[in-house]
Amino acid sequence: MHLLVFNELNRLRVKRQPEIVSITPEKSVLLEKNGREREGRFDFLVRAKDKTIGVEVLTRPSQGKLKEKLAYAQEVDEFVFALPSDSLGLYRKKKLNGFKRLAPKKFLGKEFLDRKLKVWLLDCRQGLVSEKGPFFKIFDVK
Repeated sequence: MHLLVFNELNRLRVKRQPEIVSITPEKSVLLEKNGREREGRFDFLVRAKDKTIGVEVLTRPSQGKLKEKLAYAQEVDEFVFALPSDSLGLYRKKKLNGFKRLAPKKFLGKEFLDRKLKVWLLDCRQGLVSEKGPFFKIFDVK
């Protein structure tokens, strides 16, 4: 999955969408939580001309892991979660095509409503990014 994300970042650099200056893998940063500092690492830290983008790749995501990684979002202008496309299915927004949902909806916490949180859903079988967008548009958030 890390290779897929790296290839996507390089593809964006070639297309010059957000004019990417550098892509740094495993970039260490100091994070502050409850008044204490601790060291953390972005999987990829991307410096563009006008903003900084942090990318975190999670192969087996859960709501708890996502909340834990939100501390990294404070250090950058935009934060991207790269997740497998079939993960967190209970929280996904689904198109119902006229049918009623039988199971009750599950929601992620309101801390995921931040506009700088993005998500890339990776299809590992096909080797591409299947969906990109703001976190709250792809997943159900309170």
